Amino acid sequence: MSQPLLRTFFYGTLGLAVLISSVSAKAAKAITLDAVEDEVAVILRQTAMPKMGLDRLGSILTRCYNVGFGGPDNWAKVHSLRVSGQLTLEAGEFEFNSYQKKPHYLKMTIQGRRGAMQAGYDGDVAWQVLAPDPAAVEMDAAQARSFIHSAHFGNHLLYPYALGKQIEYLDTVPVDGAICHQIRVTMESGFQVDYFVDIRTYLECKTIMTDLRTGKVSETLAEDYIRESGIPIARKVVSSENGVWISTFKLDKITVNSGVMPWMFKMPK
Repeated sequence: MSQPLLRTFFYGTLGLAVLISSVSAKAAKAITLDAVEDEVAVILRQTAMPKMGLDRLGSILTRCYNVGFGGPDNWAKVHSLRVSGQLTLEAGEFEFNSYQKKPHYLKMTIQGRRGAMQAGYDGDVAWQVLAPDPAAVEMDAAQARSFIHSAHFGNHLLYPYALGKQIEYLDTVPVDGAICHQIRVTMESGFQVDYFVDIRTYLECKTIMTDLRTGKVSETLAEDYIRESGIPIARKVVSSENGVWISTFKLDKITVNSGVMPWMFKMPK
């Protein structure tokens, strides 16, 4: 079976290529067109849910953007999320709160009877506070790499032309009673993420993340979606690592655009 790869800039610069072919090849013109092409490329890299091609992968991503994610207009209006709920781990149940802001700010707190654990990323430093020690410290390199990957706002399908990634359609497969498109994103950071997207709702049923450096495989199952400001949010998420259950999260409350500011993600002094 053919597995069409999404090549950076291919569809976004098709119209530009036609334009280039119709003008003279004089050096001054070439320099000007190179500058325009560079500008178009930069815009595409930073654009969420862009217009895609008509191949199979492009068609699936278009449906994901417009049906599953609620469309680019809704997405553009969402700047931050505040989430709270109950997190069940092997050690018991905990209160969970998190703040997230575009493009990659993340702060979370897990509160239990013996104290709280905090972790955050401010776009530069990944840090944590582990009870009973109240001092914040920077994460080690391995922890930081994984946490920074998870801090990305939204999933890795939203910006298909961003540098450092390759997206490909793999197959259409059954997942817990649903039929899903399996789409793989491979990143230069060493992570590979397989998204399983329901062919009816175009919502994520399952995600499998493989750390290509360590071999660790993490899986999440998302259930019971609601929509806030048009954006889908799963009210139940079950996570496992290497086939072993790790946690279950149940959503209690979500707030969109709650006034979250970048300074709120800085490591406490």
